[in-house]
Amino acid sequence: MIDGILSIHKQVGITSYDVIRKLKKLLGKKEKIGHAGTLDPFASGLLIILFGKATKMMNVFHSYKRVYEVEAELGYETDTQDVTGEIINKSKRIDIPTKDEIQDIVDSNFLGEIMQIPPRYSAKKIDGRRAYDLAREGVSFKLEPQKININQFEVFYYKYPFLKCKINCSSGTYVRTLINDLGILLGTYATCTKLIRTSVGNYNISEAVASESIEMENRDNILRRVINI
Repeated sequence: MIDGILSIHKQVGITSYDVIRKLKKLLGKKEKIGHAGTLDPFASGLLIILFGKATKMMNVFHSYKRVYEVEAELGYETDTQDVTGEIINKSKRIDIPTKDEIQDIVDSNFLGEIMQIPPRYSAKKIDGRRAYDLAREGVSFKLEPQKININQFEVFYYKYPFLKCKINCSSGTYVRTLINDLGILLGTYATCTKLIRTSVGNYNISEAVASESIEMENRDNILRRVINI
């Protein structure tokens, strides 16, 4: 049995559990495998895989900060808060916001300890059911605000309507919701168009195995990348 930690670079379009399925197919269904923080199918980036005894370390990993690079487009809002959803609102603002205005709103509203309402299309459970299932069925429900912490929210590129940001935040933060809420405060709406998680604590995407390559790897090659505990 394997006991250790493996860094995976999850591709866009698959779930975090799809990565686990790939690994079980390669390493054996009897292996105990979990992950230390999910990524939406829309997102890519660092997914920490835990094997065997390392699965007991989930709470440790949940205490680590995450770093994301996010691309967004101003001017509209979707029901999922990313480009996979349906447009539900469009901007009526006449003037174009400046980069300084955007950063000022970020600095005033999205730094430090804040409360965030998770998106309706999320894996949060409501009476035992996933929020995204209820949202797709048109069921009315309420999600409670969650306490999160934002260490860094930097707008490093902006040319209307596109912006790119770097965000360092606590586990449980919905980055697409940060972008959505920023758009509302700007009066333009905003939608997340690309999201990549680059690090979790001291674990970096540069050291990760590409999820696309798992099927092409052999067992020994993957095991050599596992950090044993």
